Amino acid sequence: MAAATSAAGGSRFPPVQERLRQAAAAARDLLAHTPVERWELFAKGSFTREIEVSRQRPLQVVHTEETGIAIRTSRPGRTGFAAASGLEVAAARTAIGAALACEAPTPVDPLPPPHLLGLSPIPQPVRLAPQGWASHLADRLANALASASGRQLGLLRTVVQEGSFGWLLATADGHVATFEGTSISLLAELVGTDERSGVWREWVHVADPERLDVDALAAQIGNRALLTRSPVVTDTGSRDVIMHGEVVAHLLAALVPLFLARPAERDPLPRLLDREGRLAAPALSLVDDRTSTAAPVVGPCDGEGLPARRTVVLEAGIPRHRLASYRDAVRFGESPRGGAVRLSYRDYPTTGIANLLVDTADGVAPARMLAETDRALFLLRPLAPVEVDLARDAYRLVASGVWLSGGKVRGWQPVVELRGGLGLLLRRIEAVATDLAWYQGESGFIGAPTLLVRRQPVVG
Repeated sequence: MAAATSAAGGSRFPPVQERLRQAAAAARDLLAHTPVERWELFAKGSFTREIEVSRQRPLQVVHTEETGIAIRTSRPGRTGFAAASGLEVAAARTAIGAALACEAPTPVDPLPPPHLLGLSPIPQPVRLAPQGWASHLADRLANALASASGRQLGLLRTVVQEGSFGWLLATADGHVATFEGTSISLLAELVGTDERSGVWREWVHVADPERLDVDALAAQIGNRALLTRSPVVTDTGSRDVIMHGEVVAHLLAALVPLFLARPAERDPLPRLLDREGRLAAPALSLVDDRTSTAAPVVGPCDGEGLPARRTVVLEAGIPRHRLASYRDAVRFGESPRGGAVRLSYRDYPTTGIANLLVDTADGVAPARMLAETDRALFLLRPLAPVEVDLARDAYRLVASGVWLSGGKVRGWQPVVELRGGLGLLLRRIEAVATDLAWYQGESGFIGAPTLLVRRQPVVG
């Protein structure tokens, strides 16, 4: 099968595909002299450049390179896995030897059959910004932030992380897939200009540096920081709740296990559904999208070589599909849909989300959502991971927020707690906004907008 290759922009990072091909060829030759019948190799090289621009110290630049190769072996009733750093013949030899030494009995062959492997066409990755872009961006962002906040906020520090990476996946059956991509993210630290100053941090995924709207970015990272400077007000009771996208992302991260394949006897999802088979309100639809360059993780196939796709996991509040690696799909009776993730060569392909996002096609403008609530709490930022008890249909959310009255801020509440029935919370989601942004969590990337939930118990 022909390889799928996309060229990454940014000439200051070394080309990696030729090194990956050489590593794969060396591994293939070594595997030919082993008793292994089926195997899979995965080689990856990544190069990152972190630029820190601060008003307190000179420009700081850190370069990082990581390369390595991983091998999965399969023989009747036995499989093995191991990885080694580097792309030299010695790395391939080490990974193969360790995989054979670590082989263990398994009831399921984890390597997908050849007929399931394939590639999906995806757009070209964006080009990295030219040299000096990070410093220029920091200056522009500082000016835009000062202007947008009426000089109430200043930019203390920005950290731009940009990278280029490439990977190659090959199997004993002759399937080969290659990909080169780029990634850009920004961390901004804001500080107030008066005595109440405290550091406010915002992480931003930059989908395309050439199309970045600096004024919109300044508003995005500054608006919440300004709201925290309101007078402190406390309240309690059953209230309408507006959740900022970052809070929504933490909530969805806690729900990820519901969208992954698992044994029926340990599946909490059926207990959370109402009589209509609904998990959430019709306003909420969720998709794991591995094909859009607007998302952080993209490629022609998943971590095992199945074609990349856009999988609907929740449609208008009703569960549709679950994600699964090939092994988990076989074990738990799911259809293999390309649900494996593998972000590093060290990682065994596992079931997981890549880019879980809220469908905002029918979303409303955030300003309209705020204006149409009378007495509401706007949750700005989670103060801890959202706790859920899926077996008992319960949740607990601790965050900071501001109280609204007729769409206007009447005060900031530094700590507020929400708790109650998880299913009830999800089925009271009335609307989602259009301001989707990406957030990185332990379970993958989550694209979330602001959303409105009616009548939730709030403890001040």
